Amino acid sequence: TFPCPNAEPGWNQCESAPADPKTTCLGSSAACNGNQCCPGVAESCWKTFPCPNAKPGWNQCEGSLTTPLSTQVTTANNLTFDCRFAGLDLGAGKKGNVMLLHGFPSRSSMYIPLMSELARVGYHSVACDQRGYSPGASPEMEADYNYNLLRHDIFSVANALGFHKFHVIGHDHGAVLGWYAAGSKQGQKRFLSYTAMSIPHNDAFAGGLYGPDADHEQQMASQYFSIFTMPKSASMKNNTLFNSLGRPNGFDTSSHFQKALWWYNGAFDVGVLSMPPSYSAEYLWGQGSNHSAAQREFFGGGENDGLPQKVATGEIWMPTLYVCGTDDTFILCDHEYARNTKNFCKKDYQHLPVACGHFVLACDDQESTDKVIAGIIDRVVTATPAR
Repeated sequence: TFPCPNAEPGWNQCESAPADPKTTCLGSSAACNGNQCCPGVAESCWKTFPCPNAKPGWNQCEGSLTTPLSTQVTTANNLTFDCRFAGLDLGAGKKGNVMLLHGFPSRSSMYIPLMSELARVGYHSVACDQRGYSPGASPEMEADYNYNLLRHDIFSVANALGFHKFHVIGHDHGAVLGWYAAGSKQGQKRFLSYTAMSIPHNDAFAGGLYGPDADHEQQMASQYFSIFTMPKSASMKNNTLFNSLGRPNGFDTSSHFQKALWWYNGAFDVGVLSMPPSYSAEYLWGQGSNHSAAQREFFGGGENDGLPQKVATGEIWMPTLYVCGTDDTFILCDHEYARNTKNFCKKDYQHLPVACGHFVLACDDQESTDKVIAGIIDRVVTATPAR
């Protein structure tokens, strides 16, 4: 017998220990595990620095590393994620750990500036290319992208890195997943804070997509949900989605990009969100929802009444920040339905609207981007327990 993968790090009252996590040093192919030093790289001024899964706060090496670098993390279920780390030193790791979840169709690289800033103020952070993005964590079946499995990945990566309690930051689909995890028993126990960018609380979002109080503008803006979940959506219409969204974001084939799209199928299969009604192109043109009308006209798909949410995320009992780009045309995150997020967040809730579109870490106005980064840093710092 050996410990469950989500046992508290260091606990073992079983007959044997699990295999050590497979970890490589950042910036090199050298293997390491636990409280060991990695060979120096340019970003550490050629001084040795701690292994990515060293105990938080440990450093008996020559130097430190605060610029994000990449390596792989293999979890107990034998998935290997391509991850970025920052803050691997005594000064930049002793305040706590932060995990960042990217959205669709982005990758962990979106977080490099934020991770550098987290390291500067004393935090150790990790952002991985998630399931369906990392080649070593891209199983072949649609059922492998069930949202419960995606949620489990968060805690599997945390366990592999020795993160017992940690802050979580998510954007877009990563924010939907982060809300879902924050409402779970493990999330309530292990998340120190949660920051969601561009996505309101899942239950508020579900109410905006379907039902008597739905936001009709959001329903029309979200017509792409029913397109992304079509069979072979990545390759249909001569690879249109792959060429427009997948290839520019580092996917080499439509079959690989299909796995990222299956996040949508996985969310709706579980019922984390509701599916808005599907409207005809003619109706959408008439309502002035031109972008959605053009998509419907091109990709097709019949009209239907939508589907209700099946699984509620529920109340959130850790300090929370909801960041909203008021110019976002995909998620109308400053509409009344989205502002209902506050009703689900029961401890130290903050709302940060900014003049920005969907990608609030890359606003057209640098001042707005800086405002978002400062707000996230403040959320993490103020939610960090005193040591």
